[in-house]
Amino acid sequence: MSAAPAVFGDYGDDDLSPEEVARRYRTLIDHLPLVVYVDALDSVSSNIFTSPQIEPVLGFSVDEWKTDTNLFSRLLHPDDRARVLAAHAHTHETREPLSIEYRLVARDGRVIWLRDEGVIVLDDHGKPLYLQGYLLDITREREAEQQLRQLALYDPMTGLANRAFFHERLRHAIKLRHDEGRATGLLYIDLDNFKGINDRWGHDLGDEVLKEIGRRIEMSVRPGDTAARLGGDEFAVVLTEPVAPEDAVGVAERLLSEIGRPLESGAAPLYTSASIGIAFGSDDQTLLREADIAMYRAKAQGRDTVCFFAAPAEASRSFPLTFTSALRRAAERGELLVHYQPQVNLHTDMVDGLEALVRWHHPSRGVIPPTDFIHLAEESDLILSIERWVLHTAMTEMASNPFARSLRVAVNLSRRHFDNPALVRRLRTLVGEVGYDFRLLELELSESGIMHHPDRVLDHLKACRDLGMTITVDDFGTGYSCLGLMKDFPLTSLKIDQSFVRNCGTDPVNSALVAAVISMGHALGLEVTAEGVENQAELNYLRKQKCDRAQGWYFGKPVPSSELSEILAHANAR
Repeated sequence: MSAAPAVFGDYGDDDLSPEEVARRYRTLIDHLPLVVYVDALDSVSSNIFTSPQIEPVLGFSVDEWKTDTNLFSRLLHPDDRARVLAAHAHTHETREPLSIEYRLVARDGRVIWLRDEGVIVLDDHGKPLYLQGYLLDITREREAEQQLRQLALYDPMTGLANRAFFHERLRHAIKLRHDEGRATGLLYIDLDNFKGINDRWGHDLGDEVLKEIGRRIEMSVRPGDTAARLGGDEFAVVLTEPVAPEDAVGVAERLLSEIGRPLESGAAPLYTSASIGIAFGSDDQTLLREADIAMYRAKAQGRDTVCFFAAPAEASRSFPLTFTSALRRAAERGELLVHYQPQVNLHTDMVDGLEALVRWHHPSRGVIPPTDFIHLAEESDLILSIERWVLHTAMTEMASNPFARSLRVAVNLSRRHFDNPALVRRLRTLVGEVGYDFRLLELELSESGIMHHPDRVLDHLKACRDLGMTITVDDFGTGYSCLGLMKDFPLTSLKIDQSFVRNCGTDPVNSALVAAVISMGHALGLEVTAEGVENQAELNYLRKQKCDRAQGWYFGKPVPSSELSEILAHANAR
């Protein structure tokens, strides 16, 4: 401490000796409720002088601070180190005052919050000498702030986000997803028969159950997602990161599994379960209401299950999410089927092609059409494996059927396939494995799928056409309906959406639309197929407009390969 006067300069008047000045200064410094320091202007702010108050705060003596030049840098909290050293360097360079709060790790491992205020001391010629300042222990203030934040934002029983913080996080997630053009996912969780636990075992045990369930929920969600207790035995999870339905399924299944594990209650294991509703959307109040509705549907279906939200008109198609999860393994279990619908050449009146349509033979719900499950698969990479399986199955079954081996088979291809630069190579390998003829393979794409990444899609389609495949725009009229699309892409044909074909010939609007699409397609050198033909009147109008091909229930419903031979023979005879 005798070095203090040399460091801090002349603090006495002319009647006081340097020793007296040092004594008075040391007395002042030693009784301040903070740490006074003097640091060198080097990269690690090595210590020149530190007042003795440092030892009670951090557990390191004045001598240790003076002899270990890297001690300050080493004790900085890892999350603060770069920020603090950068602030010190900035002060050294610009001579601006230092004012910063950060954490140091004490000798016993405690984390100490400090406020650091310092200035550069200059000599009589304006040359910087050292950094002089003070450290104030603000750990208690920070801990109090954290406690207040904990009370304001978190549920005191479970430690999960409370209702207020939940709404804040939900709105934040919606804003992020909305900016990206995505919907936000929400899980609404309600424990099954929790009232019975309180009534039978008492509220003390009920509280312990809620604490444990809260812990399990927090452990089950993905990093970045927000788990909250909304009150009572109701919980929610905001799926903050980008999420597809099958991701939500995965989270929900983990939750059901964890919540369903027995809890030790002393006398005997205590079993719990939950009902979970899932909704996607872009409005916080609507999303919460829809997830709540889906949760009650899950309870109505027997509890211990999960449901998606569906609008009232779609309620009959609201499946438990165990249904969606089972879809992932359906192909492995042999539950997926391919049905084929005939396509008739209207110039020859002969069946000259088939469209391959996937079906799911669910073990309890029977045969499920693609309209009830394919939209879930399309929102994830699951659609890729399903469509590859359909493609392989269709080519294999066509090649082995003497009535169908010379017919063109059409297979739908999702836009997600075109994100893979190896698409054409994979198609070539797949077709080669089956020994199929490229010229008999028709790839059907939606207009929106083609326009997803037009340059990338264009390159893929050119390569497919070079191999001899037919390229068709499916459901034309429901997407971009752009003439440039038809002109610039290597397309072979287009299909008129069935919503336009319905009642064509009698409905003046649909009649005009169908006639215009056929005329436009022919002008561009494309073959035109009409979907959804159901009666003779529609067929007559299509013939009159010189439509090339047609398909629909008038010619035959989609059937499995085992019934295809009979259907083809009957259709061609007719």
